Amino acid sequence: MEKVFVDTNIILDWLGQRPPYYLPAKELFKKADDKEILILVSTMSFISIEYILRKQIGKTKTKQALFAMRTIITVCNSGGKEIDQSLASSFKDFEDAFQYYNALKNSAKVIISRNPKDFKNSKIPIMTAKEYLELKN
Repeated sequence: MEKVFVDTNIILDWLGQRPPYYLPAKELFKKADDKEILILVSTMSFISIEYILRKQIGKTKTKQALFAMRTIITVCNSGGKEIDQSLASSFKDFEDAFQYYNALKNSAKVIISRNPKDFKNSKIPIMTAKEYLELKN
């Protein structure tokens, strides 16, 4: 099963039903639910998503959504090494660097993000959800 690292913005597109990105994100997570791919997510994504979504849909619905998501994804192991790599990296954004080093450590074959340009020097292919799905269908 292919390991796919999913960036926070894709998860927010799915859980927040944000058009026009919702449908590709939904299809991506359906593939994980159907055991066609293994979605990797960083611990930081959970924290960011909870903070953003609870303002939009409330605390109870946000927790329900995160519980449901947790049943179909794998949370990456990370620690000080990924923090150190992120701090020392040439990434403009610390979060993007942290996501990238989590994907590397956890052997992701691709990073799915709505902002591929944020991962310019990546050793891993970077695609949008739509691009990934087009490639795999």
